[in-house]
Amino acid sequence: MSTPFAKTLDGLRTNPELKLFWDCIWTPPETRDQFLEYTGQLRRFATHSGGLLGRSPDFLAGIVSAWAANADHFGDGAEQLREFHRQCRAENSILTHAISDISERGRIAEDRLLEVVARDADGIYLSGFKQLATLALYADVLLIYPYRMLTEAEDRTALCVAIAPDSDGVTVHSRAGFRAAHEIPDESIDALDEQDAIIELDHAFVPNSHVFIDGSVAQCNTLRARTGMTHPAWIQALGRMAAKAEMYYTLAERVLDGGQTSVKEPGVILAKLRRFAASTQRDFTAAIESAAFDDRYGFWAADRTMLLQGIGNFTERIEGASTLLAQIAGLDLICPKPGRTTQHGLIPAAPQLSDWTLFTNLSSGAYGYRQNKYELAFVGDPDRLAAG
Repeated sequence: MSTPFAKTLDGLRTNPELKLFWDCIWTPPETRDQFLEYTGQLRRFATHSGGLLGRSPDFLAGIVSAWAANADHFGDGAEQLREFHRQCRAENSILTHAISDISERGRIAEDRLLEVVARDADGIYLSGFKQLATLALYADVLLIYPYRMLTEAEDRTALCVAIAPDSDGVTVHSRAGFRAAHEIPDESIDALDEQDAIIELDHAFVPNSHVFIDGSVAQCNTLRARTGMTHPAWIQALGRMAAKAEMYYTLAERVLDGGQTSVKEPGVILAKLRRFAASTQRDFTAAIESAAFDDRYGFWAADRTMLLQGIGNFTERIEGASTLLAQIAGLDLICPKPGRTTQHGLIPAAPQLSDWTLFTNLSSGAYGYRQNKYELAFVGDPDRLAAG
């Protein structure tokens, strides 16, 4: 509770209006009605953050729920996985994952790979590094599993485990926040900054109850294909993108309503952003309409091609949308007029943020730059993924 984002996350967790969201995100939908309720809750929750929380609680909840529905894939770790899922659901746990390996000059740093360094009857001991741990400072549990395909010689790194970020031997190396010197602390963009991090483990103990895969390269390399875990993750992502595109349009409209700006044709800018929002929402709706019960996984899932097409459309447009925001203000970004757009409350998760703080951070600040890079890197090249 010592940081602006911790207060934001706690507010989302305790908001009575979001109770149904927390109740349903841990249950894979078995009927069409359940699927529609599930995706509706994903979309409504995304609106609370304006689509800016890339690693919000429903992302990992969907992944772990897909694992639990297909727990047999984990072999000896199946029952541990099922119990872990039950525990997370009962406690409304907030999870994030640390899945990428440290790289140097475009090559994996072999001496920093996370691997098993010791064992005893109660569990395993891990040392090494993992990154891409957005939200690690605030999560209850870290999920560690491989993001890339492993070779047969990498069995020591073939792991799927859960560990608390405050466990002995675990260090979270987090990036500094985005708060700017001119901002009032209570109105800082840090209220929406998940702070990605690198995780260092030094002889960190993982009990057997939280070891789901240990040494099986085959299980790790087929984790996505055999559990359907990407389906709930990607529908959550596309719903978040729809909320983000809508927020961009609404924010631009509110800033323009606040007074004259440098842009010569504000109506044209708004029309482009409105089309961006409408097309992203259409892609999300189309993905929902493509859904059917998937016998492979035992739950309802949207069509993979439709999901990737929608995500690809968004990632191709997000940088252009940010440029449109910057065009609205021009020199006002450097020296804003007194009293400019002091409205609050556009984003329910951070109602203290003024329009101008949010606007400048998205259109010309490091926060907005990082947001765009995150979107572009989220699934890599969607055309390559769609091609198999």
